[in-house]
Parts: sequence; structure tokens; C-alpha cells
Amino acid sequence: MRITVLDDDPGERVIPGRERITVYLDGVKVKSCLTADDVKGEVVDIERDYRGHIVAVNGELQSRVRYGQVKIERRQR
Repeated sequence: MRITVLDDDPGERVIPGRERITVYLDGVKVKSCLTADDVKGEVVDIERDYRGHIVAVNGELQSRVRYGQVKIERRQR
């Protein structure tokens, strides 16, 4: 399954705040996840620096792609 919050992504569109979804990559919870694909083992999230602050260049948030074992957990609100 592939879920996403991005408009131009082919995954199932998720509207933040409407349902609770938690994504794990290699057993670690992913913060600021944009796209997760548990079949391909791919997560796209917002890049953070060594202090945990979000990275922006010229006012644009930087994203990164990471690979590993992805688990997508849906919970009821």
C-alpha cells in the first residue's frame, strides 16, 4: 500500500487530521512523513538537521527518500 499527503503522488491520498496514521521505518517512528510505501520499502519525509530542526533552503522544505522495512499503522480517531 502507498499513502501520501502530496497532490502529485500516485498513492492513496490522506488528508492530515482526518485519520490517524503512524509510519515506521525499520521500527522507528517517522516524523513529518509525506509518502510511505510498504511494498517498495520507501518513505519520503521532511529532512531534519542534527538538532532535529526542519531544513529549508530558500524558503522551501527539503524532503528526502529513505529505504527499509516500512510499516503503516492506521488507527481510529
